[in-house]
Amino acid sequence: MKPLLNIDKSKLFKEDCLIGMQQLPSESIELLFADPPFNIGKKYGKNGDRREDYYEWCDSWIEEGFRLLKPSGVFCLMTISKHLGEIFPMMHKRGVFINQVIWRNVSASHSKHGFWMSYQPILMYEKTGKFKFNTYVQRRTQDQMKTVGGFKSRWAAGHKAQGQLLDYWDDIRFLNAGNNAHPEAILRKGTFSKVHPCQMPEALVGRCIVFFTDPGDTILDPFVGSGTTLVAASKLGRFGIGFEREIEYCNLIRKRVDHNRTVFDEVNIR
Repeated sequence: MKPLLNIDKSKLFKEDCLIGMQQLPSESIELLFADPPFNIGKKYGKNGDRREDYYEWCDSWIEEGFRLLKPSGVFCLMTISKHLGEIFPMMHKRGVFINQVIWRNVSASHSKHGFWMSYQPILMYEKTGKFKFNTYVQRRTQDQMKTVGGFKSRWAAGHKAQGQLLDYWDDIRFLNAGNNAHPEAILRKGTFSKVHPCQMPEALVGRCIVFFTDPGDTILDPFVGSGTTLVAASKLGRFGIGFEREIEYCNLIRKRVDHNRTVFDEVNIR
């Protein structure tokens, strides 16, 4: 099949992720960051996220994702804990485990039938053992290094420690709406609700970008939503490719493009 696009520049396509991914060349992406619908009844534009074949569908786009990764590439998949039992085997079958990062998400919903869910896992996999990892591009602060396992560390208190980030990220605020909305939140006019219900903070995907890629690398977001991955990639000097099937969100991303004109060389709304 003829490739849908030439990925020597940043682009947004109004396209279903599977159709779009199948038209990209193999081993062309340095980082794939996926934050898919979670099949829990959320509304995205005119469509909901419920589907009976949810895990079969996930398996299909995960398969395509690993095909698209370069030998040095990394696949980051953000999900919720209820899906881990199914998603882990799909990733294990095709890639090599790096980390399961826990992002503390304090805006999670109350549950009547279990404990309150307060985090989202991000699964990180690679293909060959040759993936990029910029170990100290971000570090823990000196104050964070002085505490180990919740206790004050006598050793760290007397040294200038060079702290590697942990796999538990509680320093990136959830992008909430409401009266105390996150400064990045894009709200519907005259309301306290977000235009896109799952808008991410730039710092979350930005952290993955700076650790696993270098300037000039290409990043794919198959469920680009409000465009955060593409905006973060541009600000960090990388190329971003995104697929989004809802015209409302494509238009939202266009507005973000107008605000930051260096994001895309081309926007394709078909």
